[in-house]
Amino acid sequence: MAQTVLFVGFLLGAALLALIVFFTGRGRRHYTVTAVPTGGGSRRDTGRQWSKDPTVLSLVFLLVTFGFGAIAVLFIGGSGIPDEATNVAGAALVTATVSVVVSYLFYGTYHAARGRGLKRSQAALAGSWVIGALFIIGVTLRLLGLL
Repeated sequence: MAQTVLFVGFLLGAALLALIVFFTGRGRRHYTVTAVPTGGGSRRDTGRQWSKDPTVLSLVFLLVTFGFGAIAVLFIGGSGIPDEATNVAGAALVTATVSVVVSYLFYGTYHAARGRGLKRSQAALAGSWVIGALFIIGVTLRLLGLL
């Protein structure tokens, strides 16, 4: 019974993601970000085109989500899997989650600072400052015995 529910949930999630990829790839919305200054043309223009394509972003999100799901299944599914593989899967899951959160915070701070008119170096400083502040908070909580 539980396997059927999980399978149906997986199929509905895959169908939802397929619909999102389909609708974002149709090019219905065209918008430009005017708050962030753009540089001149360079060889990196092709990479920027790929990074702004909603279809590519949706597919990358789908692959990362399936990767997290596969690692979580390895970590939780105990029977038939050696303990070493379970330990490696757990460490990989924690490392990947922390990396995604830190990258998200840094990029969000950087992008917000660039949108407010700061230069790249100033925006990078703001993003680094946020990550450093979180690190100091984590060390403080660890020293107080709350973590």
